[in-house]
Amino acid sequence: MDDQPAPAALGAAIRRYASVDRRHLELLHGNVQQRRLEPAERTAFFRELIADSERVDDEEFAALLGDGSGWRERLVAAWMAGIGGHTQQRQRIGELLIESRQTYAGQGYCFALACLGTPADAQILCDYLDKYLRRPDLYYDQHWAIGALLDIDTQLGSGYAERFTTPDGLWQQWTRDKSPEYLEAQKNCVAELRALVEEARQADPAGTDQRAVSLPAGWVPVLGHDRAVFEAELVTEASVDLKPSHPLAGRPLIAVAHCSQRDHVLFEIAETPIRWALVELSWSGQPEPGIRPHWEFFASAETAAAGLREHMR
Repeated sequence: MDDQPAPAALGAAIRRYASVDRRHLELLHGNVQQRRLEPAERTAFFRELIADSERVDDEEFAALLGDGSGWRERLVAAWMAGIGGHTQQRQRIGELLIESRQTYAGQGYCFALACLGTPADAQILCDYLDKYLRRPDLYYDQHWAIGALLDIDTQLGSGYAERFTTPDGLWQQWTRDKSPEYLEAQKNCVAELRALVEEARQADPAGTDQRAVSLPAGWVPVLGHDRAVFEAELVTEASVDLKPSHPLAGRPLIAVAHCSQRDHVLFEIAETPIRWALVELSWSGQPEPGIRPHWEFFASAETAAAGLREHMR
């Protein structure tokens, strides 16, 4: 990945996926598994993550896993790659895991490879362990990697981890806790996290994004780098009108769809009861106090879809 993503593209991808409810903190160390969450709350968390894993595109992955990204967005992106089955991200995830230049992100890479669960993923984990189990001075993500590899062995009925876990193997030479129970705990951590994801997926059998608006004829999804363009224009035009008391003030806004003329854009609003905003843009590239943009708010995907249909009449 030689081309570093533009800051605007990275910023838009972070707002859309990584900053949602500070989800990186739930994924870090598998905290979502350890915290005393109500089952419904945990399921809702994973359903949101599953939905995002289905709509994230390759351009956004390139930004989130690019050279200019941080561990938080890389952690979230890796989880989305794994649970969404994005096998095209395997090579990049493997490169980043072997490099291990950022703390914490490696946890996500190992989990993603366990989710993908093929011999190719097992080989990446073997390459990592071959390198970093020989470094007792480095405490990186070796425990996540051995857990993921053991989990893949369980899925495939293979024995990739055996050469590391024998009494004289590299794992026994590296780890301080040489008990079989500790090794089993590493595998169970990964396997149980995967199980939680699948439970949430079964709770929503269709696997669809419950926030998605059904777009009527005449409306086009906003994809990839175009999101940053729409979002920047909105910020420019609304810079005068967005007083602190405005319901959109300080809220991350995600461009979702636009009408064929591109003058009306549907934005998803994060972290607020107002879920959707239909905005009329002038594309003047400058603030327009009291004139535009015009706003229309919707509290659900259903009412937003109805508003889009009404707009096209």
